Amino acid sequence: MADDRAPDLPQPFYEEWFGERQVAARALWHWHSALVEPAVPSDASVDPFFDEERARAEACEPLRVMPEETWSEAYEACDQFDLNVDWLGAQVEAARLLVGTTRFKSADRLDTFVRLWAAPHARLLAHLADVTNSVQMSWVDELARGFFHLAHLVGLPADLKKDRLFIPLDELHQYDVSVDHLRTGPATEPVERLLWKQSVRVRDALQRGHSLTQDLSFRKRYALRWYWHGALALIDELDRRDFDLWSEPIDLSRLRRIEVYLQVVFGRS
Repeated sequence: MADDRAPDLPQPFYEEWFGERQVAARALWHWHSALVEPAVPSDASVDPFFDEERARAEACEPLRVMPEETWSEAYEACDQFDLNVDWLGAQVEAARLLVGTTRFKSADRLDTFVRLWAAPHARLLAHLADVTNSVQMSWVDELARGFFHLAHLVGLPADLKKDRLFIPLDELHQYDVSVDHLRTGPATEPVERLLWKQSVRVRDALQRGHSLTQDLSFRKRYALRWYWHGALALIDELDRRDFDLWSEPIDLSRLRRIEVYLQVVFGRS
């Protein structure tokens, strides 16, 4: 029987702050998390509703798509630390695709969603850490892309329970894999090849963003290295299980977590 529980993945840079920046980081995460299940009035037409909500977000006006406490605290964080509210609005724009069935025909269309959904959230957190130049932002975008694809690779069965799929349909067709097969497994050879391709997408993005670790303060460099090595360890675990996402959620054993810690402290072995 398929186990479609969502894996318990960390929220990068939710905790690694002090004082007012910690409050701001949590407010940004709460904004992002609220949009995972956007509140759309039953009598609203989706596209006009989200057009209006994005405009309201960029003007720091009250929203209907999330609770008042969530939007007011995110606006306050942006005002206090001079963060770009357009990056809040971009996430609202992307959230319209999370209403109802979510599918992406091609890798380009999926990447457009990621650039509106994951990258702006990561950029807000990066600016909160005073990481602001264009080269650094390119690394931030790649890390956001890598962590996004990892979360939705290991969380594939849970996503499909909500009728969401973050693998391009073109790639399913390429490997002759159906959406219904991905709902329940098992990991046949075509499925393994399809999911291996997604794991390569994760590894490539994480590798392209790795240079950011050299530009962070010690505390945040340590945290990013922990998330980065932990992400690769999850991919390794998925590979070890022959990409079986259905028998049990993908997680790291206590021993593997210790190995990740040693990699963070002493460097990759």
